[in-house]
Amino acid sequence: MKFKIFLLFIFILATHLINAQQTSTSPYSSIGLGDNKTNSDIVISSMGGIGTAYISDFNNEVNFVNPAANRNLRYTSFNISVNTDYTDEKTSLESSDRSTTYLANLAFAFPIGQKSRAGVNLQPYTNIGYDMTLDATSPVNMKSILKGRGGLNSFNGFYSYNVTKELSLGAKIGYIWGELKKEQENSIQDAALISGIFNKKEYNFFDYTLALAYQKKLKKDHLLKLGATYNIGHKVNTDIDYVYSTYYYDVYGNKKSVDTLTYINGEKKTKIPSSFSLGVAYGKEFKWSLGADFKFTNQSKLEIPEDNLEYKNRYRVAIGGWVLPNVNSFRSYFQRVIYRYGIYYENTGIELYNHTINQYGLTAGMSLPLGKSGRQDPSLLNLGIELGQRGTKSDGLIKENFVNFKIGFNFDDLWFRKRRYD
Repeated sequence: MKFKIFLLFIFILATHLINAQQTSTSPYSSIGLGDNKTNSDIVISSMGGIGTAYISDFNNEVNFVNPAANRNLRYTSFNISVNTDYTDEKTSLESSDRSTTYLANLAFAFPIGQKSRAGVNLQPYTNIGYDMTLDATSPVNMKSILKGRGGLNSFNGFYSYNVTKELSLGAKIGYIWGELKKEQENSIQDAALISGIFNKKEYNFFDYTLALAYQKKLKKDHLLKLGATYNIGHKVNTDIDYVYSTYYYDVYGNKKSVDTLTYINGEKKTKIPSSFSLGVAYGKEFKWSLGADFKFTNQSKLEIPEDNLEYKNRYRVAIGGWVLPNVNSFRSYFQRVIYRYGIYYENTGIELYNHTINQYGLTAGMSLPLGKSGRQDPSLLNLGIELGQRGTKSDGLIKENFVNFKIGFNFDDLWFRKRRYD
């Protein structure tokens, strides 16, 4: 009972924190619904994001990327993680550094009998956060100031069922909520008036994912794992507050409105595109694994009210895995550490000035046991790092080099039970 009350308190507190936090500092977050933040689990992100076929060999790791891949979950699992992102932004003329720290994931999962598994988690879904000043000299001297704040958050619940000894099915329902606020101010040198756009959108909708996972045990404890997910595309209601107006600032810096050119206040539809992922992994049980993931998002179908951008389809390819020297080693602690690694490439589907904005990165991580034995007390301290690059400096665009540090704890329910023997 104390454990359940503790979890309820943590989730309520985290809901307030996640609404207030800033998880992005990228100018590219101004495009679409913002930076995607759903790949926030340390274990999976440290392996390049290969979650589709990640059926963990260990009995307290939960997978929200593919809800069907939780067939080996045996303990009640509580996971919390925090990310710190550092970004170096460069153009052909200047550079700047930014950083942000935020709650990345809070998850709780548990077995239900022999065949069923369930869980909930709270995490950022997308985020925007940018401040930019653009100067143009042709055909007139013009300055544009762009600002963006806000984000969408996700509360997810999953259920999985082991149909056979090898096949599992699963489903995930997510409730997405939040607001995205963007402002743009354009001024011409020596002009009396400024033109500006205020654009705020509020979202509240559900998200649906279907999944399957397959695990085949081969000779000499080798395992073949396959996975697939499908996220259902649909139209969602969007509350819009959009104002395009002219104004000026008085001597005290207060904005004085002159004329409202366009005003939209009401409900419109945003079209969320469908996506799917496929994954495969091969390895030796409790020793090592190597896997690959492919994810495709039908982003050309993305439609956002009062957004004139044209989007291309998005895809992501990743390879990664893990190595565990000796799960039952008593002589060396580091023999019981799980070492993770990965690499990925992503075509974001965004084209600016005839340049496709691509992103790629290297990932690594460690899962450090907190108990005396990896099998008997499988709680972990998870550490991860991601080194990556996005964009280009050509034609006035921005190239980002980033380093993301991740730290989290994965506790099983043994930590919250009274021990009769030491």
